[in-house]
Amino acid sequence: MSGLLILLAIVTVINFGRSKDSETEHEFTANNNELLMTNIRCVPKIVRSYEKVKDVYGGKNILFFRYVNNACSSCLNGYLTEILALQEEIGKKHIWIFPAYPDDRSSRIQLSNELAKYNYRNIPCDSLLIPIYEGEEKSYFAWINNEREIEMVFIPDKNKFQDTRNYLLEMKQIIQRNGRGE
Repeated sequence: MSGLLILLAIVTVINFGRSKDSETEHEFTANNNELLMTNIRCVPKIVRSYEKVKDVYGGKNILFFRYVNNACSSCLNGYLTEILALQEEIGKKHIWIFPAYPDDRSSRIQLSNELAKYNYRNIPCDSLLIPIYEGEEKSYFAWINNEREIEMVFIPDKNKFQDTRNYLLEMKQIIQRNGRGE
């Protein structure tokens, strides 16, 4: 029994050291293999989908968040809170929310109420892909660079919210390095 407690203490110390290191890292890295696999499987489809609509929706130096109307509400609120904090620091000009809601009066009213503090545009699911992974539609973040190409696609994991914060911190630094994207 005491051996088990010693082993547990060692694992705790190692994990504590790792978490301290990851919080001070300035470069975003996806350490979660499943998250990485999700990105590998979904990114090519997202990019192809974006190429079809970039002339209509693709500005440049834009960080966007894409989600569907049946997304986990607590997860969505957490992501939107993080985005709001980011835009308060760097301005909202280059941060967009691209929800995928039905194009009806009720959805327009809902979006105008929920996203009043953000730049947003409702884009149908068939125009800009919402990837499906393990039977679930996945929200994602992506960066549209100076050449209007999509890159740095990030699919958040609701169980690893710190990864989302790290991603947004990296995006903040990119925007600041680019003169706030202007």
